[in-house]
Amino acid sequence: MVSSKHVVSLKIIKAKQEKVYKKIFDREFLQSKDNLYLEEFPLIIFPEDFYHICYESETGGGYKKKFSLRRARKILLIKDICLGKIPYKIIYQNQRENRSICVLLEYAEFAIFVLPQKSKKGTFLRLLTIISYGKQVESVIKKQKKRGVKVESIKEAVRLRGSTAPEGRQINKYPT
Repeated sequence: MVSSKHVVSLKIIKAKQEKVYKKIFDREFLQSKDNLYLEEFPLIIFPEDFYHICYESETGGGYKKKFSLRRARKILLIKDICLGKIPYKIIYQNQRENRSICVLLEYAEFAIFVLPQKSKKGTFLRLLTIISYGKQVESVIKKQKKRGVKVESIKEAVRLRGSTAPEGRQINKYPT
């Protein structure tokens, strides 16, 4: 029998219509009264992030023009990451121009990318996009790891990037 420490339960949506994913996104990320935190940092998700998350570029260069079931099916993983329900690795993307933070779930072939942003109330994380790895998954994840430095916490990645951590959880859902 396989030990439960080797098993991770993932919430994967099985719908086929984009409107169903949009309703789930709105309910879970925009209408929820509970703020999401990635470790001690608020994770802010805006309505337009649905398109960053659930769309991918078309063959031939149409940026974020095609709805992607592969990406959309995994949107609830974002919430489970924030709730601490599933393990992840943190890679500070020091070789990328925007020096984003990659939250990698290698076993799920999934990652979210966040960017620390400062507001009057402290530092929060802005969701940039997700990746639901497809073709050549092992080599793509290996490349992702090489683009950055593995760190132990979001706070360490924010510190390396040059931002400062907030004093506590005093930030409202939508920063000013």
